[in-house]
Amino acid sequence: MAAFLPLLALLFLGARAQHGSQWTYSEGALDQTQWSKEYPSCGGRRQSPIDLQRRNVQYNPSLKALKLTGYKSQGGQFPMTNNGHTAQISLPPTMRMTAADGTEYIAKQMHFHWGGESSEISGSEHTIDGIRYVAEVHIVHYNSKYKSYDIAQSAPDGLAVLAALIKVEDYGENTYYSTFISQLNNIRYPGQSTVLSDLDIRDMLPENVHHYYSYKGSLTTPPCTENVYWFVLASPIMFSRAQGWKLENSILDHQNKTLHNIYRMTQPLNNRVVETNFMNLPNERSEFQLYLTKLGNKLENLKSLPEKKKAKEHHQE
Repeated sequence: MAAFLPLLALLFLGARAQHGSQWTYSEGALDQTQWSKEYPSCGGRRQSPIDLQRRNVQYNPSLKALKLTGYKSQGGQFPMTNNGHTAQISLPPTMRMTAADGTEYIAKQMHFHWGGESSEISGSEHTIDGIRYVAEVHIVHYNSKYKSYDIAQSAPDGLAVLAALIKVEDYGENTYYSTFISQLNNIRYPGQSTVLSDLDIRDMLPENVHHYYSYKGSLTTPPCTENVYWFVLASPIMFSRAQGWKLENSILDHQNKTLHNIYRMTQPLNNRVVETNFMNLPNERSEFQLYLTKLGNKLENLKSLPEKKKAKEHHQE
């Protein structure tokens, strides 16, 4: 009987672990509306994601730019796994993020959220003024004052996530994502892994990483612990339409269905304050128009060079 009890305990733990892996976003007994039954924190008052309402955010001039170290291109191996809920890339501890208050966080992993159930369904988790972007990337870090992620994940000040929204329009291919997207077919089924080489995480982020929204929230998946310092970049990542489609349609879930709509709905703000370190950002379309104007001016200058050269030669004669 004594030998039987440890076996029974193992079977019980195994059953719990298996059940824990079966939470879903929209189908099954433990979809996101039911998460709090198994994971009580998911029903808390500081949950993520949220809708970032620009008219209600608070400008904080003391929020300096995030300091990102080890994010630039580095050799090495980056394991990537289909965990049944998303594509997740393990990151080296040499990647660090220092917040405005001086706290240093160590990178653990990055993963993605997307929609794709139909071409009309976007899948970012955070929304801006109610607008949902096509997808979202999260880079998960833990507070360096803790010895490991396992310890930090349950500490009240344990985690920080750097998030960026992904926008898909008629852009060219974002070549910094080519390696990642080309390898998705190698992790088509849950549990499959592959290895990426020489990623440049900094270049996978928007060019502008200085401006961001910041607030205190939670993990957006079970167990939804409310110990996450969020930094959502104000500028989006640009994908081509083909890249967006590939991201949404390459990997399968535990039911062998294409992994679609893997995002949590926005949660109540509940009197929390969202801060920003920018007053007003130029409209993205205005920035693009400015770029086109500058490009046009350069082309005009290039065209006029032969004329200027001829005039100069004529004058010298």
